[in-house]
Amino acid sequence: MAATIEISVPDTLIKALGGEPEELPRQTLEALVVQAYRKGQITHAQVGEVLNLDRFAIDSFLKEAQAFRPRESEEFASDLERLRRIAK
Repeated sequence: MAATIEISVPDTLIKALGGEPEELPRQTLEALVVQAYRKGQITHAQVGEVLNLDRFAIDSFLKEAQAFRPRESEEFASDLERLRRIAK
């Protein structure tokens, strides 16, 4: 299920973004996805689902958007430690 949201965007913002008005829906969706990912509200897989990207395109998109979650490195370290214990 998808929701349609309408917003009014001032011409000055459209000019500042440097894009065409028809590009705004995708840019807005991407901005929402990036913010939700940073806050930990959606997962890596959900980013791909929403934006219709494969795993490698998701990584590229998130890197370009500098969308890093604050706890990501802590989670990675914790996961790595668990894997090391399992491997013993």
